[in-house]
Amino acid sequence: MKQGTLEEQLRECQRENNHLKDSVSAMREELEEVNHNADTRIRDAVADANSENAQLVATIAAIREEIEFINNETTRKIQDAVADGQSEIAQLKKTAASLRDEMENMSIEHKRDKQDTIADDSAIMQQLEKTISSLREELEHLRMSSNETLASETAHFNAERTQLQNTIQELRNKVETLNNK
Repeated sequence: MKQGTLEEQLRECQRENNHLKDSVSAMREELEEVNHNADTRIRDAVADANSENAQLVATIAAIREEIEFINNETTRKIQDAVADGQSEIAQLKKTAASLRDEMENMSIEHKRDKQDTIADDSAIMQQLEKTISSLREELEHLRMSSNETLASETAHFNAERTQLQNTIQELRNKVETLNNK
């Protein structure tokens, strides 16, 4: 009878041992899935940050092109205005001496317009520089936010991994305790 009881206990221990092995195997699979999911989240976060950075770079490039276009247009307008003024001055020089006063008035007005154009262009440049600075600050904020998210996800992943490792160790200890009995 004792032998039958020992055999039953042995079978019970073997069943429990098999059950523990199945549990450890399932936990390993779950840990691998958690690792895979964490890697995927990290890759997605990095891809999102890279995509956002690329968009910001493209936006800055477009703004630079627009600034360059405005600068070219302004230079052209100034050159056109200067050319027009010089042509007008040449024509006025050909006119009678009685029109010289009028020519001087037109020259003064032209210079004032040129200064206004230069002042307007300076204001546009300052505004564009402020916009670029603002975009740079926003880009830096986005980078810091991405880094914080990545650090948070990494910490969460490490905490889960540590917890699973502790659980596996406990289960191993139980299995060893059961095997030693």
